[in-house]
Amino acid sequence: MNWNAPNFWIDGGCRGNHAHGKREAYGSISDGKAIMRRRLAKARTNNEAEYTTLLAALKNMLMNRTDLNGPMIYTDSQLMVGQLTQGSKVQAKNLLALHEEAALLLAKTRAKLLWLSREQIVKKLGH
Repeated sequence: MNWNAPNFWIDGGCRGNHAHGKREAYGSISDGKAIMRRRLAKARTNNEAEYTTLLAALKNMLMNRTDLNGPMIYTDSQLMVGQLTQGSKVQAKNLLALHEEAALLLAKTRAKLLWLSREQIVKKLGH
């Protein structure tokens, strides 16, 4: 993964039925060439998976990025973009700490978070 790339595409989500013990959370990050996929053991909801994936990308950028220009990060999560860039209030208690950490890391990395349609994210991440 090239953490100095100018653009990244991310997606997080959950599949399955949590009530039956078959829920699986995942996250995907792409720099436009490589795709990193991870299982997310702690994410219980789609929104937690989205935030957790963003945090993984931002932490890797903070540790590995030498380009001082902040990258563009594209996501299909309207909720996350609204909360982090448009001042939408975080109402779900399970997202408060994730939101605070993401806001801090977005500022530190100078990354810009932008919304793309689900179709465009699928084209980049292949799922």
